[in-house]
Amino acid sequence: VSESEKSEFINHIRNTCSIPHDLIFIENSDGKSLTSIYSDIINTVDTDIIIFIHDDIEFLSKDWGLIIYRLFSDNKDYGIIGIAGSGEFDSDCAWWNYKDKYGQVLHRKDGKSWLTSFSDEIKEDLVEVCVIDGLFMAVNKRRITRNFDTDFKGFNHYDTSFCIDNYLDGEFKIGVTSKIKVAHNSIGETKLEWFINKNLLNKKFGEYFPIKIKRKKK
Repeated sequence: VSESEKSEFINHIRNTCSIPHDLIFIENSDGKSLTSIYSDIINTVDTDIIIFIHDDIEFLSKDWGLIIYRLFSDNKDYGIIGIAGSGEFDSDCAWWNYKDKYGQVLHRKDGKSWLTSFSDEIKEDLVEVCVIDGLFMAVNKRRITRNFDTDFKGFNHYDTSFCIDNYLDGEFKIGVTSKIKVAHNSIGETKLEWFINKNLLNKKFGEYFPIKIKRKKK
């Protein structure tokens, strides 16, 4: 990341967050695993709410910080909030392929943009899920029971392993919201590392699969 790109991204966060905040920008030139970076942040940052994002995210909501603060305040049974995720998970480990999925993300790449709709826009504050996508993860560290699992190396399944660990403990819920809009200036790819960590997910959590949020029938 160039200094100008870094400065532009930091300014974007400052201009859209809407509430007082501390910003930690980590240049991961050594390719350190995200579970290691994120777990260190949870262990060292002395604040209730921590938001993990990558530098290829652009916020389309101009008061997203205030929204997250309100969502955690009004929904005290939730410990993790994202903008895309699934209410079911099994040995396939690809949350976007399940039927019970939620959220919308504007994707941009090579001068093109398109809206990826995993569901219709969510009308209520939150819909409960068991995993969220790591492009945006809001965590209330006073409510989670498990930190990121550093056995998962690299940049894949850091999010799903973290969510499932906390979901299975059952102390607090995980939710997806449509109140915050973002653009993601890249698209995810499933490379070898994704499959290595998929095997690790199945080894660690396989006895609990399939996981499925029970929905009240309307």
